[in-house]
Amino acid sequence: MKPQNRDGLAKHQKLEAINDRLARHDRTMLVTLLLVVLLNVVLLALLAYLLLGHD
Repeated sequence: MKPQNRDGLAKHQKLEAINDRLARHDRTMLVTLLLVVLLNVVLLALLAYLLLGHD
């Protein structure tokens, strides 16, 4: 294999690894955001329940 081809393959593999890591990071951030929103909805519902009375 020519040195240029090996360098190109190494760069391609490095870019693929970076893209995979970014994709995992994006999924993690999305799940975290979803959990934060869900927690806020639960807290707002509890607050409304307590403030408006629970007869």
